[in-house]
Amino acid sequence: MTDRPGPLGFMRRPLKALALLPLLVASLPALAQPLPGQPSTQFDFPVESPGVPAYARFELLLPNFDLPNDRQWAAVVFYRDPACVPPEFNLGDFFDLPGPGGLGAFACPLLIEGHEIWRNGPAEDLAPQYVLSRNAVPALPVWFVRWEQLIRAIHDGVLTMGELEDMSSLKRGHARWFEERLYPNGGADAPGISLRAEGSLEEGGWFELAWDYADFGEVDEVTIRLQGPR
Repeated sequence: MTDRPGPLGFMRRPLKALALLPLLVASLPALAQPLPGQPSTQFDFPVESPGVPAYARFELLLPNFDLPNDRQWAAVVFYRDPACVPPEFNLGDFFDLPGPGGLGAFACPLLIEGHEIWRNGPAEDLAPQYVLSRNAVPALPVWFVRWEQLIRAIHDGVLTMGELEDMSSLKRGHARWFEERLYPNGGADAPGISLRAEGSLEEGGWFELAWDYADFGEVDEVTIRLQGPR
């Protein structure tokens, strides 16, 4: 995956975000397909679709990897329960697909909900055209670490949950509000992402996160605000 075009803007900021990787057809159940000429088809997740086979918004598949950061802090948004992530799994691989060894990421509870828009359906398309995700729990895990510390940790191209949890700069947060508008690579005409989250930090205080990524990285705007306890 090398091309990362960018989507149109939304809300108050230009769209920017992490272009989400294509959802593999093999990982999705058989769903009813529209007839030729019918409009795009929507599937709600996790009811009609199992959602993305990934644990968190973290990817090391490209040199400029997909992760919201302002060069001071980096944010890791979890789509599934962090406690369920296999200790040996490399978060940088992003996808953990089902296979002979088990269900992969689908074995872990999904903490987000939303819908996918497909041009034809998962049996024919490489990825949806559009994915809207919101938190399905009142405290979606969003973790923050110092950018310089993270860069040192991923020099070998691997980041496990143990390595992430051992970082001295780690701040655990819980988003009371989260929204991600994704135009996936492989499905959208102009891939990109726009992500928003706000909530509280376990140590006290609050956080705000905004990320827009588009146009092969020409648009890459990140705002991370961390306010400690008063």
